[in-house]
Amino acid sequence: MDTAVVGLVATVVGAVSGVVGTLATTRLGGTEQRRTQNDQSARQERTTAYTKLVSACSRTYRLGYAVHVAVQDTHGRAAPSPGVAERLQEFNLAVESALEIVSLVKLHGPEEIARAADNLASAMSGWHREVAFLAQGEGDTQWAGEAIELYEEWEERFIALARKALSSAPVLA
Repeated sequence: MDTAVVGLVATVVGAVSGVVGTLATTRLGGTEQRRTQNDQSARQERTTAYTKLVSACSRTYRLGYAVHVAVQDTHGRAAPSPGVAERLQEFNLAVESALEIVSLVKLHGPEEIARAADNLASAMSGWHREVAFLAQGEGDTQWAGEAIELYEEWEERFIALARKALSSAPVLA
């Protein structure tokens, strides 16, 4: 073969391999970029869900604590103090709202966070139930006190786990 032909073939092979290499690099880079964007999106969705739950729990706690104190103040009286029924209803609505957000948190996970959210929901519902029993004159103040303590413990645990999950570099699955 002539040297010119060999040079021409080498040039064509080099150009084709350069184009193939560039395409492969671009494809891999695009895949990595999509993965990074998906991870960032998932992390943002988790952050939003966790934040909503913490805010809902804070509201629930304020309403629940107020009605809990009001019910304890009237415990043993023939008639509950005015406004207790309305406060108890507000507490109930706040609990229901928070429970909806718990479902969102469980959807986004990870498993440890989902379990903590479930336990928080159970503690929240239990506390509401005990306060409602007190309001009806059927409850036990010690059980209601223990229910609020359990709720506080699970809220703290959820916050700690959420903070840990969101501060770690890799997204938890």
